[in-house]
Amino acid sequence: MSHNKRITENSSIIQYLMKLNFALYFTKPVIRHIVEFIIAATQKGYSGTVTDIVNLSLANCHRTTFGKFLSQGVWNIEYAWRAIRREVIRIIFELSQTSNKPIFVIFDDTIAEKTKPSSQAKHTIQATGFHQSHLKGKQVWGHQLLTMMLSCGNVVLPYCIERYEKGGKSKIERICEMVSMLPIPKGPAYGLCDSWYINKKVIEAHFERGYHLIGALKTNRIIYPQGIRIQIKDFAQYIEKNEVCLVTVNGSNYWVYRYEGALNGIDNAVVVLCWPEKAFKNQNALHAFICTDTELDTETILNYYSQRWPIEIFFRQTKNNLGLNTYQVRSTKSIDRLLWLISLTYLYCTTSGDEYCKFGQGIKIVRKEVQKQRVQWLYERANNNVSIDKILAELQLA
Repeated sequence: MSHNKRITENSSIIQYLMKLNFALYFTKPVIRHIVEFIIAATQKGYSGTVTDIVNLSLANCHRTTFGKFLSQGVWNIEYAWRAIRREVIRIIFELSQTSNKPIFVIFDDTIAEKTKPSSQAKHTIQATGFHQSHLKGKQVWGHQLLTMMLSCGNVVLPYCIERYEKGGKSKIERICEMVSMLPIPKGPAYGLCDSWYINKKVIEAHFERGYHLIGALKTNRIIYPQGIRIQIKDFAQYIEKNEVCLVTVNGSNYWVYRYEGALNGIDNAVVVLCWPEKAFKNQNALHAFICTDTELDTETILNYYSQRWPIEIFFRQTKNNLGLNTYQVRSTKSIDRLLWLISLTYLYCTTSGDEYCKFGQGIKIVRKEVQKQRVQWLYERANNNVSIDKILAELQLA
């Protein structure tokens, strides 16, 4: 039995995929390629290329074969996403029920940056364009990826990653559609987002499914304290020290002021104005947050909002480890399938063990498991008196 065949048929990865009922959605060759991707993407040295996938997984195929699996393979991406979403919902909602902790729906976008091709380039990556990078503070070339994650406690899992294309549905429309498909929670549940997504449509989409919304708020938003129309940043200059209180969030202290009432386009919500302890009334240090659950106390609102940060960690980890920023496939079909494979790999690393774990810990466990299986295969081949030349050939090292 070849090394690749043994790994893909007997590994814990294949067992995990069977638990997710992948046999209902995919043929054996498709499942084999999925396993190959997970093996390769979790190894040190993976840079996101198809060549890396084939070489690091020791796949018994040429890189063009795997490339065709992405661009032309017969498998349904919607069925694939359903499998992931069903598992993520199961895990997060069960955790919420057993722990009595709230569910968080975190959404944001990031940019997979690419090199802008020259005008003479014949084979370019499809659907790329200029997008505003908040990290770099300028327009960069690449794909904008709209992402939603579900979390409860310390478990944060990818629910959806998709390319955002200008000219199609807006990001607001897509977020509303994603939220509309979420199960209705049995306990407290909140959407978490940055200021870009705070508008009436997103809030109403959450309300319809039984979720409140907590998000950052631009300081030029209009509020109406005592019926007076004023921007948050201007109103902040009238707040006195005896009107604020000191709260602690993640070990840091902040002066906060709580407003409850109307905003432009929003009938009623809590707005929290927040300064670091040593920067009270410093306009450059002012941050504002909104919460549609008016029964939450101010400290809880800020602590809940801090649960949005894991999506930024997810972006960094998938870019640094799983090729989210470095993929080189050209067709949109291949890109969309890679985004799903990256999400599946992240899910496997964090949930396949006896206990849920952080991605950094999980990917190390997966690497060791693959290495153990390779050593075991070598041991068995040697015990069966297989020649070194044949072993090297099977490992594609001859």
